[in-house]
Order: sequence, then C-alpha cells, then structure tokens
Amino acid sequence: MHLYLLPLLATTLLSTATPIQKRDSTVVNAVTAIATQMTTLNETVTSYTGGLLGTGTALKIEFESIKLSHALKDAISTTEATANLTSDESGTVATAFVDLKPKIDSTLDNIVARKPEFDTGLLGIGSLSFVVKWNLQQEKDLAGQLGEAVVGILAEPYASVAPLLNDQIAGAFEKALAAYE
Repeated sequence: MHLYLLPLLATTLLSTATPIQKRDSTVVNAVTAIATQMTTLNETVTSYTGGLLGTGTALKIEFESIKLSHALKDAISTTEATANLTSDESGTVATAFVDLKPKIDSTLDNIVARKPEFDTGLLGIGSLSFVVKWNLQQEKDLAGQLGEAVVGILAEPYASVAPLLNDQIAGAFEKALAAYE
C-alpha cells in the first residue's frame, strides 16, 4: 500500500487549487468596472468645450464611451456565467447597482448639458450629436441587457424589485436620447 503518497497528493492538490470566488463578487467587480468607466466618461464630458479646440476631447469622449460599452458587455458576460445568487449575495449585488445609479444620472445629465458643444464639436463646424445619440442608444441597450441578466440571477425579493431600478435607468437614457432628437 502506498499511503506515503496520500500526503504528497493532498499537498499538491491544495497548492494548485484555484481559490473559490464568491459569485456576488464577480458581478460586483463588473459593476465596479462600469462605475469607474462611467466616472471617467463623466469627467471627460464635463471638461468638453466643443468647437475646434475641443476636438481632442471629443475623440477622448468617444474612446471613453467605447470603453464603457466594453465594460457593459463584460458585465453581461460575467452575469450570464454566474449561477443564481443567494439572498445575501443578491443584496450585495443590488447595493452595487443602487450605488451606480447616481453615476449614470450624473453622466447622462452632463451629456445633455453639453449638447450645444456637441452640436459644433466636429472641428468647430459640424455636429457630433449623431455620434453621441448612437452611443447613448448602444449604452441604453447594453444596460437593459445587463439589467435583465442580473434580474435572472437575483433571489427574491431583489428579483422583484430590480426591474424598477432597470426602468429608472432606461428612463434616464430615454430622457438623454430625447435631448438629441
């Protein structure tokens, strides 16, 4: 009998085992990435002055918007790959989304406030509003997909309440999109 191999095998398995990560932390990390990118986009938008001199900032806004879309897509993938959450885990994820909502509102409000600057943002002679509108629509759609994916993994009562927050986020995007009609 080779009992002396048992401790060696156990040591090997323990040293190479992948640590188990809580399910809620992967989703919260994805929401944190969105929040960070949303803050960066918001700061860039608020610094935008439009016109010829603002062309560089307009390009940076587009770059930050693309990064936000990627963060949303990553969060969707992460959420779809996450098993159903417990009640405690659902509470943690719900809190992350509640904390994200003011960042969404602030960013969208600032994008609406900068519409006159976007109207002359293409080298000071043309409008970039069509690009902003397209980005807003893409981000609204991705946010909706993420919201649906999250509702699908939440435990009650969070699963019943989350659609209300999703509707508020969609409404904020609709308001911003209406400004760019």
